[in-house]
Amino acid sequence: MTDNHQYETPPSGTLDWDQPLNRNFERIDTDVEVRDTDANRTNYVPKVGGKFLATDTGNVYLGDGSSWVQLGTIGSGGGSSGDGPSVASLILQGFVVALGRNNSAPQTVDPSTTSTPIQDALDIVHAAGGGEVRLPAGVTEETGPIRPYEETQIIGLGVELSKVAITDRNADGIRFDRESGVSRVKLDGFALNGPAGGQPTGVAIHHTNKDTQDLYVGRLVLWGWNNSVYRVDEGVGPFQCRHDQLTIYECDAGDQDGLFEFRSWYGPANWFGTIAAYPSATISGKNTTVFFSRGGTQTVDYLTMGGSTGVAIDQTWDSVIEFGNVHWEPTTNPTNPPAIVRLLGHGTAVIDSVKHVTGVADYAYELGYDSYNARGPGRKILGPYIELGAEADITNTVVNLSYPADPAQPSLYHGSPDDVTVTHSEAGTGGLRALGTAGTGF
Repeated sequence: MTDNHQYETPPSGTLDWDQPLNRNFERIDTDVEVRDTDANRTNYVPKVGGKFLATDTGNVYLGDGSSWVQLGTIGSGGGSSGDGPSVASLILQGFVVALGRNNSAPQTVDPSTTSTPIQDALDIVHAAGGGEVRLPAGVTEETGPIRPYEETQIIGLGVELSKVAITDRNADGIRFDRESGVSRVKLDGFALNGPAGGQPTGVAIHHTNKDTQDLYVGRLVLWGWNNSVYRVDEGVGPFQCRHDQLTIYECDAGDQDGLFEFRSWYGPANWFGTIAAYPSATISGKNTTVFFSRGGTQTVDYLTMGGSTGVAIDQTWDSVIEFGNVHWEPTTNPTNPPAIVRLLGHGTAVIDSVKHVTGVADYAYELGYDSYNARGPGRKILGPYIELGAEADITNTVVNLSYPADPAQPSLYHGSPDDVTVTHSEAGTGGLRALGTAGTGF
């Protein structure tokens, strides 16, 4: 008798020695592991208690008499980094992979069996205490919206490799609306495609309820949204959110306040590295304003635009904004905007520079009255305006002071006083200083 499997060894001289040997052979199919590639497991009978090890994926199966039931996965692919061959193999097979903190092995969702594969995977990792959802190559269709939980991540293979396609025209793409708020979410390495077509759509990324904290966005492409692509609703204040690079193609926000909309009147600092926007006017027939801000604090290092861009930045009420280089290069905008940058009201604004390559605008800057809070312009710093190329033109001057600037909260323009046109009819206040001659007031 063997120690581990109780295989029988007939004593010398046993007459029916074949019987214990036959019993030994009957147990081999369950006692001895079968090894082959995952795709070949159907070639083996799934005897009750039998074990199958997939040599290519590391998946482990137990037989139940009729099928092989996955027990788990072995190998280096079980960690949250997803660098091991097991997770990579599952992704390459087209599965959405869920890596939950408290799960002993990766879990998979087959996009061909559900209309919500990414949300299903988020539900799995949320139930396991948080973790990563890894996207396969190709297009993964999702009804939408995708609603992240706290401490979850959605990671693709790259914006040209992993693409999420929202199929419900009225649904948002990614929606932050959990009743308790959402913290520490990461989105990176995929394209988020809207339904496109000839009708309005939902919003690509939408903050609609409570506050989102510590959102990190790496590199995303947003395509095919006939609406804003990033919206913060009134009464919602995301904070400490970082966005490395957002690229927008073929999105039409001509009927909205902006492609990016901060509608709320409050909110601590949020940062954007690069926003590259190339909207269209296919649905609305109108220019798209790229960045609209009513409140909160937003910093954008680089804002570059083409397509049907109209106004690049539209600031109202008491929002605090800071933009580095603003690169304005529209090619298909239906009309000339009144200004490339419109700064209304008393919210602080710092614009490092405006570079103008193509297209026509009435002015580069407008400082004006904000009807939302009945305040004139104040606390604005306007960097140099740089016009490049024969296709770029300003029909008037660089700065339009359309309402008296607040002398108690002075504004500064880094340029010549000849660049400033006063279009209001009230007395000058000296609240705007053009620094070209060390401080001429208007």
